[in-house]
Amino acid sequence: MKRMASAKSSGPSSSGSMTSRSRGGTETSNDSVVSSRAASVAESSWSTTSRVTSSTETDASPTDPPKELWFKTLNPYAPVTVVMLHLLFSSHLEWAHVWPKLTEYHLLIPDMPHHSRSRSIKPFSFALAADLIADMIRKHAHGGRAHLVGISTGGFVCQELVRRHPDVAISVFASGCSPLRDFWLNMSKRPKLIHLGLLAMLHTPNNMFLKVSGWSPELQNNDLVKEVKRNTTSRLSERGNSDTAAFQQEAVQEVATKGVRICLVAGGKQDDFEGTRNTGRDYRTLGTGEAQQSRAYIVREAIHAWNLQYPELYAKGIQAWIEKWQMPPEFELLE
Repeated sequence: MKRMASAKSSGPSSSGSMTSRSRGGTETSNDSVVSSRAASVAESSWSTTSRVTSSTETDASPTDPPKELWFKTLNPYAPVTVVMLHLLFSSHLEWAHVWPKLTEYHLLIPDMPHHSRSRSIKPFSFALAADLIADMIRKHAHGGRAHLVGISTGGFVCQELVRRHPDVAISVFASGCSPLRDFWLNMSKRPKLIHLGLLAMLHTPNNMFLKVSGWSPELQNNDLVKEVKRNTTSRLSERGNSDTAAFQQEAVQEVATKGVRICLVAGGKQDDFEGTRNTGRDYRTLGTGEAQQSRAYIVREAIHAWNLQYPELYAKGIQAWIEKWQMPPEFELLE
């Protein structure tokens, strides 16, 4: 996790135009594709409070069958597919205040490996997440391609997906995911400290996590907080922070060669906007094809996890980037 104070996420529980595989009764919310390892766990018995987690974690065996991520799908008849990827320790629920603003698009919103309803698929890595999301796109996105949206860890996975599977990526809109430098790079090399600090904030009786994160009070969601608590393990912290620290200039240079148009955004209150500026410039100047149209922006009043702070503005930025419109005035170009 890039910023411990930003591991937070929000959103009401799933609602609206969601459609998915029917799970019985009159409910038609094709909420998910479950991992084959977790297929025996029906949604009717899964909840954020009833499932007990072990204090120890084991990695998947190499002989395990192929896996598929759990995902929510919305607006299936919309012609263009958008994939939305969450923060480290979070879940698809963090997008619940953003997805109602994007009804023009077919949305695929997974829980990434080692998280929530995809928690049986582990250990987490950028590579594993990118491979499974690419597989999801090929199987479920219209035309087998999608626009990618991510924040923090989700943004890094978007870039890793472009590096490994450029054929499925139309464009990228990502925030808080430039290569780490200085203080944050040093912090990412101390995953146990990040893990313990986050646990302490999550379990304080006075909601320190909510205060430190900057999550807008009117958008706070207890279900999402429960998911963050369940997902906050030492193993996931180690894996997520290790891959984040390793994503440096060599990775940026490789992503630039894939010809995918990338928008990087920095939250002005917490993100490294100079790093975002430099990475956006690298994508533009080192890139080939549409990568040369890449841009970097800063939203001055935004925190790290600003999809939980200004969800409507976040959605407007996504749409403007996808449609190649002028960005909203709150997006200040970094050149």
